[in-house]
Amino acid sequence: MSTPSLFNSESDEPQLAPAERAAGGRTSRGLEVCVLGSGSGGNSTVVRCGDDAILIDAGFGPVTTAKRLGQAGLSLAGIKAIVLTHLDQDHFRPTWTRTLLGWQLPVYCHAWHRERMLQHPVGVEMIQAKLARTFTHDPFELSESMTVRPVALKHDQQGTFAFHVEAADGARMGYATDLGHVPDELTETFAGVDLLAIESNYDPPMQLRSNRPLFLQRRIMGHAGHLSNEQAFECVAKIDGLSGEGNPQHILLLHRSQQCNHRDKVREVFEQSPDIWKRVKLTEQRRRSRWFKVKPQSPRNAAQMNLTF
Repeated sequence: MSTPSLFNSESDEPQLAPAERAAGGRTSRGLEVCVLGSGSGGNSTVVRCGDDAILIDAGFGPVTTAKRLGQAGLSLAGIKAIVLTHLDQDHFRPTWTRTLLGWQLPVYCHAWHRERMLQHPVGVEMIQAKLARTFTHDPFELSESMTVRPVALKHDQQGTFAFHVEAADGARMGYATDLGHVPDELTETFAGVDLLAIESNYDPPMQLRSNRPLFLQRRIMGHAGHLSNEQAFECVAKIDGLSGEGNPQHILLLHRSQQCNHRDKVREVFEQSPDIWKRVKLTEQRRRSRWFKVKPQSPRNAAQMNLTF
């Protein structure tokens, strides 16, 4: 098993076809995902379907985001909305507010986080401009081509949200980060997704040996903190078992700690299942991933696969 095929690199980026280059890298249909960066220093992911593109989280400043979008063949002008998991600074930078007003770019956050949004420098202006929009626990449409279903997760005091995104052609992705444990609702909602993006934040021995204060170690390793490599693998294996053959087609591991994790530690855990490991891609903090195109397959869950006649 060769390393280049397992880890993202610049050479891993596929060349665009002439028709795609002419359209700014966009394709006419299908769901595509590009992680602009993921880690404690910032998190942001582009999801696009045809001419519609959204950001999940805006944990880098507008300048860095625009640069990485440009590398991916997009621009801020092509982003229709930003959907936030929560409002920690590595997921939403306050420096975005003026840019959001200037571009008239809507931001969706859960009603739980609305009060914190008001604490941002121009949060009131965003709400008055109807750019700060809230969602509940119910599915909501971002456009004719994308529907988002939120899943509530425990993280620190206010919690965070995972997202199940479904495109008009039936392609589905699951996105989850900043969760200290995996609730049954998450695995049930993500069963059958074509692409799974989930955090694999820390290696427990590295965490315990770190010079981080004890309270921080306990928070990260607690029920409302982050997922260890082992917890992430257990979650992926469960979703894989509940899904149809071949799904998830891509497994993107997010939010890897630079201080308390290492790609070799991730490999040791996920190589327990060679079939899962061959579908894994590790995302990076300082550079974007390639585009991952999702091919929808007929959803099958465990109940359907275990029917007896």
